[in-house]
Amino acid sequence: MSSATHMERPGILVLSHGPLCTALIESARMIAGDVEGVQALPLEPGRDVAAYADQACALLDAMPEGSIVLFDLFAGTPFNQVIARFRERSLPALCGVSLPMLVDANTMRETLSGQELIRAVEESAHESLVNVADFLSAMQT
Repeated sequence: MSSATHMERPGILVLSHGPLCTALIESARMIAGDVEGVQALPLEPGRDVAAYADQACALLDAMPEGSIVLFDLFAGTPFNQVIARFRERSLPALCGVSLPMLVDANTMRETLSGQELIRAVEESAHESLVNVADFLSAMQT
């Protein structure tokens, strides 16, 4: 089921190299207020990557059905380690997490979940990219 209206609100797991994921959640809280069910798991230098992946999978498994993962980098260590454990099942996830992406995902999970939520967040992430020179040029015309 991809609609979040008939089940518990999906969680969001944010994975990153270092404290980026924690900082993004703190910043999202400033903008959106409620970020309950959004969790960060930073990969700190020197951490055993297998233990990190085990913890990430345990956090995700404890979240409601339809929860999603937002990674910092495609093919980075958090991505590679978690994806290796999800080869046999679907993982609704996006790479390239940003503050607009997280804020939108937090709002959209009220009505969407799983892959449907991922597709909506992906579309909104594309829309959040603004070339400032083009923006300023359009304002002058």
